[in-house]
Amino acid sequence: MMKKGTKDGKSAGIKESGPGNPGPMPETGNPKHSDPGQNPGANAAASAEAKPAVTGPKPETQNPKHEPPDPAQAEMAALLKEIESAMFSIRFHPVAVTEKSKDEALSKLEGIYSKGNETVRQMLMYMVHEYLATSMELKTMHTLEYFKMKNAGQDAAQQRMSVYRAMFNYNTSLEGIFEMVKFLGRLRGSDDAVKLLTYHYSHLSFIENEASHVLRASILDALGKAESKYALLALLDYAEYTDNERSFGRIVSALLEWEEKLDSLRMPEKEKAGIRDKLKKIVTSEFGGSHYG
Repeated sequence: MMKKGTKDGKSAGIKESGPGNPGPMPETGNPKHSDPGQNPGANAAASAEAKPAVTGPKPETQNPKHEPPDPAQAEMAALLKEIESAMFSIRFHPVAVTEKSKDEALSKLEGIYSKGNETVRQMLMYMVHEYLATSMELKTMHTLEYFKMKNAGQDAAQQRMSVYRAMFNYNTSLEGIFEMVKFLGRLRGSDDAVKLLTYHYSHLSFIENEASHVLRASILDALGKAESKYALLALLDYAEYTDNERSFGRIVSALLEWEEKLDSLRMPEKEKAGIRDKLKKIVTSEFGGSHYG
């Protein structure tokens, strides 16, 4: 028997939840707080939360000051991009770049050299040197196995691409090297280009094969077309000391071009007369003995 005041065993006064009676609801709104006197820790915590955080001055790194770019550096960076772009155009001729584009790139580099300061010129000469220095690899047959040994850590796709570049780039053949040598002979306004030519001539003189002979011949021709006094003096030295008849003939041909330009050089007349006499002896002599003793 159920106790009085209950219905179906449930406490009296608590209605069963149902469609019309959702049952007891959870408490909402502000919870009841205990007496601060009974819980001093809670009171202290609440007081601490109410105080604003004390902060010091923000470090300058949080608000960096952006300095305006230096105009000289910006101009140098732009020139560097132009030089690199032109050098790429020359390297990728004839497979990926037309002859017209290659010639335009060479013309652009001539303009940069003639208008640039010493820093710009030396930067350009550095890139041309890197281009010419690939002549030392002409004796190597570039195959996949070669690049596997040279670049062991490179993936196979990049190694195959290196083979394609070696096959098709302009600077990996004699005619591509000739092109850059002639370019150096055309540059005006400084001795930098001529000095680079004599550097490569000196290096090639330590190698005896057909490739080094024709490359040296192209450099001698370029020195003949140059307008730098340094080129003339270098040719005179080569003529005096060479023991190679073929080289001597090339040197004489280059010096013949200087006979017509000698008057345009800025130097004392006495020095100019001495060079003129030396030139006459060289070009009228036959190879052998002291050549023009």
